[in-house]
Amino acid sequence: MFKTSRKSVKTRFAPSPTGFLHLGGLRTALYAYVFAKQHKGEFLLRIEDTDRARYVAEAEKNINETLQTFNLVPDQEPVRQSDRIDVYKKYANELLAKNLAYEDTGAIRFRMPKTGTTKFSDTIRGEIEIENKDQEDFVILKSDGYPTYNLAHLIDDYEMGITHVIRGEEFIPSMPKYIALHEALGWQIPEYAHLPLLLNKNRSKLSKREGDVAVEDYLKKGYLKEAILNFVALLGWHPSQSEKEIYTLQELILEFKLEDVQKAGAIFALDKLNWFQKVWITKLSDESKNIANHPFYQIVKRHLPEASDNFLARLWPHLTERLTAPENYEKDLDEFSFFVKKPDFEAKLLVWKKSDKETTGEVLTKLLEFLKQLPDYLWDKEELENNVKNFISENNWDNGTVLWPLRVALTGREKSMGPFEIMDILNQTENRGVVFERIEKAISILTR
Repeated sequence: MFKTSRKSVKTRFAPSPTGFLHLGGLRTALYAYVFAKQHKGEFLLRIEDTDRARYVAEAEKNINETLQTFNLVPDQEPVRQSDRIDVYKKYANELLAKNLAYEDTGAIRFRMPKTGTTKFSDTIRGEIEIENKDQEDFVILKSDGYPTYNLAHLIDDYEMGITHVIRGEEFIPSMPKYIALHEALGWQIPEYAHLPLLLNKNRSKLSKREGDVAVEDYLKKGYLKEAILNFVALLGWHPSQSEKEIYTLQELILEFKLEDVQKAGAIFALDKLNWFQKVWITKLSDESKNIANHPFYQIVKRHLPEASDNFLARLWPHLTERLTAPENYEKDLDEFSFFVKKPDFEAKLLVWKKSDKETTGEVLTKLLEFLKQLPDYLWDKEELENNVKNFISENNWDNGTVLWPLRVALTGREKSMGPFEIMDILNQTENRGVVFERIEKAISILTR
């Protein structure tokens, strides 16, 4: 059934389909995939579905789809433990026949050595030694005929030819069981690398409230797969001789080293994920020739449906620069809706609190005349601000008398980005005539 060879590196990702794939699982899959690929080896997938009481059919589908999404594609068809029950029974009975296991109320227990110590080498943690005195005989085949994890995963690793087992540190206390089973069956022990736990900022185990949720949930919120993968890669690993933080999957294959994975728990920081998100939105924008191909495009179109692709392409650099985090995207993108739709407002909104309707109309009229005579090279944010503020000073006006109605005329809002940035963007994405039209509309409303 399996193509096995101890000459080539083989890693595996072996999730239990009891729920959707979380970030910790994605990290394990990533490290296993990258390690295999950088050694010209194979990355395999095994579905450990022997816990039938907790089995979730949708979870298995989610695991496969998530790996495909992140391009962590297995090199062979997935192995499903529930298809191999007879194999586990065969080995359990073999141990029984050698008196290395015994029956106990319908189940089969392994006779665990309880003297001396168990020593093994871990690629990340070095030499580890665990006392055997606290070990107990343990079930390898349950009374319902299904194997326990202790037996099943070990048999599968052997038959699949797995050379390197990369998994979480929570398995370390059980290593004496696994090594004793290897020795009882006469099998070569694979290389082990136990990854650090993911922790909250207070160093407690990562909780769902703090971020231990399904990878799919992050994707649905709008996080880019490139940002998630980059973030997950650095949860416990960083190259020892570099400060580099931005990695593609191919760059990870070139630079990742299991030996550089830290022993201490890795802190999950959502603000760091948000930083990667912003970096990758910009990076992919620079690389994309067609804005419609950008992975963020659909999110933007959902919030700004009236915007044409040509208009979005011109607006894009300004838009992506001001994005914060996915939970704020609706608010962030709403900031740009007045670029797409002409603003609507009443006269009272145009009037600053220390001014009046008549003065506001006169001020905007003079400002419009001033703006129309400004040459092209002065139509950027900095030059507009310098020139308009000089104009305000020369007329002995307060800034609010001019800038408040100007901003409302451009946006129709009480709160928005500053008027000079808005004029600069409108000039770049449309033309300055749009600025003039909006000010003229405001003057018309004030003089009715």
